[in-house]
Formats: sequence, C-alpha cells, structure tokens
Amino acid sequence: MLNGKDKEPCVLCGQPVEITGFSLTTSNGVQKFCCAGCLSIYQLLNEADTKPTITPLLTKKK
Repeated sequence: MLNGKDKEPCVLCGQPVEITGFSLTTSNGVQKFCCAGCLSIYQLLNEADTKPTITPLLTKKK
C-alpha cells in the first residue's frame, strides 16, 4: 500500500494527491491537485496559463 510520501504532490500546497479528478491542463501539461480548493486557487492565480477543460470532480467506476 502506498503512503503519502509515495503519492504525487499537489501542485499548489504539496500535500499528497489522494483523490483523482482534480486536474487542470496548462501550458506546462496536466497539473494535479489534492482538492477543489487548491485547483480553484491555482486557476485564479494563473488564469492566463490555464486552458479551458472540463474535468469531472468525482467519477464512478461501473
């Protein structure tokens, strides 16, 4: 089992990304976040660098 140190860090705060779906496409590629709050703050601070994408926050596997 992976612990927090083995998971990719949030681009904004550095916490482990434990939930998928909080990502954003930028000119530097796909950026991953630990929560909707970090994603939103990053968008506000980097509006010119982000590309419009539709990313489902929660996805169900069938």
